[in-house]
Amino acid sequence: MDLHLRRYLKSTWLQMLAWMGAGLLFVLIRYVGLEDSLFLDVDSSRRDWGVLLPQSLAAGAVAGLAYGLLDVVLDRPRLRRLPYGRLILLQTTFHLLLLSLVLAGVFANEVRIYVGGWDTGRWLALLCSANSVMILIYTTLVSFWINFLKQVDRKFGPGNLRRLMLGTYHQPREEQRIFMFLDLKGSTGHAERLGHVCFSRLIQDCFQDLSVVMVDAAQVYQYVGDEVILCWDVAGGTHDGHCLRAFFRFRRQLQRREAYYRRTYGLMPEFKAGMNLGLATVAEVGEIKREISFLGDVLNTAARIEAMCNEFGEALLISRAVYDAVGTLPGFAIRRVGCVELRGRSDSVEIYAVNEAAA
Repeated sequence: MDLHLRRYLKSTWLQMLAWMGAGLLFVLIRYVGLEDSLFLDVDSSRRDWGVLLPQSLAAGAVAGLAYGLLDVVLDRPRLRRLPYGRLILLQTTFHLLLLSLVLAGVFANEVRIYVGGWDTGRWLALLCSANSVMILIYTTLVSFWINFLKQVDRKFGPGNLRRLMLGTYHQPREEQRIFMFLDLKGSTGHAERLGHVCFSRLIQDCFQDLSVVMVDAAQVYQYVGDEVILCWDVAGGTHDGHCLRAFFRFRRQLQRREAYYRRTYGLMPEFKAGMNLGLATVAEVGEIKREISFLGDVLNTAARIEAMCNEFGEALLISRAVYDAVGTLPGFAIRRVGCVELRGRSDSVEIYAVNEAAA
């Protein structure tokens, strides 16, 4: 299944679960916590929990599905570049508008059924009733909280918020990982010509375009100046060569926007990358600012492989470990560069150059 589709389905499924829980909580607050409140404008003696609870679950599932599909519609590069606060408010506003339209439709149907025709006054009374106001206020708060958590998860990287909350890496552990060090070519010259502010905007644009690598299950480990470190678990990175495809997908994305880059910055950004696979120690570090940190020789080797790109005139170099893991893949031309000594290592590392094969 396409990874984009899997990501959307997972997001929608999680939203459905969250809204089903919110629906149950609303019933408890509305019909138990506010039992004696002036907001309760229904006959509590006619309350049927056997009907009310399944209805709340069904309403939550429908709301989660609708909001999940709405998020797919709103998932556009221009919107993703908005500040987090503005994006959360925008998503919450769309959720509120959608719910308002649904309530208006439901009440219009009730008026036609129970009144036997259209009655604007009755429809407005239902729409402005205490129940409707409470539903809108409650769902707005829940929507804001869910959207806030989604952006926090995005801030830490997909899945990392869950790992931090569960304490997955509270104690250091070892994992097999693939790391790619991705670096902008000629960054020093670009910075001198553009100036630091304009150069920083260039880096922002490039790393925004880097979001396309999510299709290849890539995780962003760190941004370091004009360099970014991507990582994969071995199964996800080697499946269908995702760790290799990510680099060329990013390069094609930059090429698609070549006119923009040349018009805005007077250049076409090009990146080079080095990749390695090996054992890394993963641990949750920091007190003031917590993050998940990777340590190990596998990262040092990947960084030094990337530094060899200029020497060999190649855009993507990989270690023998990566080559053995991905195997022979259609669409790629992989050739052995040689066995080279890397600074800081006593033994040599076999390196391969990767290019897209001609159609």
